[in-house]
Amino acid sequence: MQSNPTFYNYTIIGAGASGLWMAYALYKHGLLKHKTLVIVEQDTQKFNDRTWCYWAKEELSPQQLADKVWHYSLNAEATSKSGSIFPYSYYHIRSNDFYLKMKNLLAKCENISWLYTSFEDYSQSPDLMVKTKQASWKTSKLFLSALADGEDVFSSQPLKTYLNNNDKQHILMWQSFVGWRVKTLKPVFNSSRMTLMDFDIPQNGQTQFLYELPFSDTESLVEITRFGEEKLNPTAAEALLKDYLAARNTPYEITETEVGAIPMTTHFDSKRKTLHKNENIIFLGTLAGAIKPTTGYGFKRMAKYADDLAKAMATHAALPTTYRPWRFRVYDTILLQILVSQPQRGKEIFQTLFKKQPTPRILKFLDEETSIKEEVMIFSKLPILLFLKSLIRYFTK
Repeated sequence: MQSNPTFYNYTIIGAGASGLWMAYALYKHGLLKHKTLVIVEQDTQKFNDRTWCYWAKEELSPQQLADKVWHYSLNAEATSKSGSIFPYSYYHIRSNDFYLKMKNLLAKCENISWLYTSFEDYSQSPDLMVKTKQASWKTSKLFLSALADGEDVFSSQPLKTYLNNNDKQHILMWQSFVGWRVKTLKPVFNSSRMTLMDFDIPQNGQTQFLYELPFSDTESLVEITRFGEEKLNPTAAEALLKDYLAARNTPYEITETEVGAIPMTTHFDSKRKTLHKNENIIFLGTLAGAIKPTTGYGFKRMAKYADDLAKAMATHAALPTTYRPWRFRVYDTILLQILVSQPQRGKEIFQTLFKKQPTPRILKFLDEETSIKEEVMIFSKLPILLFLKSLIRYFTK
């Protein structure tokens, strides 16, 4: 990076998915033609540290980020002979591919600078100042996809104030996972069909399932996932993966592993629809509520939110938040309450959902695009007494 000036129009903290989506949106909507952006990233080199998946009717722009697309699901075969998830497709993106492609696109803009250091703090007195381990500068807008080193996301008062979410009690669960990308000696996978949730594994008193995302007939990502207050034990998960692959009756090689945990919580729900006119600190990603509490999916939501922000900035409109309609927040809370209080019921709920509802309707519901009529059709087929009890608990809490 060149000698550090005293001012940048925009600052983005963090160059993960949400930070890069925000930088791309600013660039795409022409906001960097005459203005400057600095991206603060702690890691000088990134590797394939995770995978992202999303479903959509068409691929996110810029296209060709995905290395594999599926149009059929084994889950969908319960309600469709073909197993089609039309009008949706399911996309898989390797994080290293995403980082490289986005950075190559952003390299075309001369007004973007990169600073590889750790973020320490910001202040307003009255100018907005950003402080890192290496330098400090003034900025007009600060986009935060990460907090300062050592600051806890669950107790940050500035974040609670920003979200206008000061609820004293929040459910906190984890979507924890352990996955292997494997190559087998024999062809044992069907590369045209993926599996979102296979509950035919031991539950161990929890809600546990397996993903299978086959890339060819001899290569697939297989992943054990748990929804629960306790995170999945890697050793126990690996034992389940070994049992699952042993049933395929073929030698295999583990080429990549991934281990992680995503918060499933209403803690980051934004309770306001727009930001104040002169607000110049904007949260992104998980901090902004881009992760749906009951699924852990957020990649597509991060892209949309960045695009919505940039469009509003370009047209001088009110800046949006990730505000979600009240009823969808209630649905999420009801399900999280059940999974916390009766985790052994998770298998029954999700298996019933996929057996009784067309998969495209489920995906539409999870995208929060269904009508109330469609939602009634979905909930009417689920264990209604269980959900009514949770609903009563929600209103009496």
